[in-house]
Amino acid sequence: MYGRAHLEERLKRALAEALQGLEDPRLFLLTVEAVRLSPDGQVLTVYVEAFAEEEKALAALEHAKGRLLSALAERVRLRRLPRLAFVPWRPQPS
Repeated sequence: MYGRAHLEERLKRALAEALQGLEDPRLFLLTVEAVRLSPDGQVLTVYVEAFAEEEKALAALEHAKGRLLSALAERVRLRRLPRLAFVPWRPQPS
């Protein structure tokens, strides 16, 4: 049995691959920096960094949620698909 960190890494990789398949120019130069699955598994918080217009990129992600969830379902086996929540990546200063 794999741990939560392994599952989150698989989800992150699957989302990054799914994003590459979207042909939305607002998602150009967007990276998935991290993902966190809620303790109950119902919400997957996706931290993204947009090197261009952040608000437009977040709107594009909201628009593509259904396709991204379908892509996740194909790539990672889960009992229940989590709800996706996209938030801007804000690294903590060290």
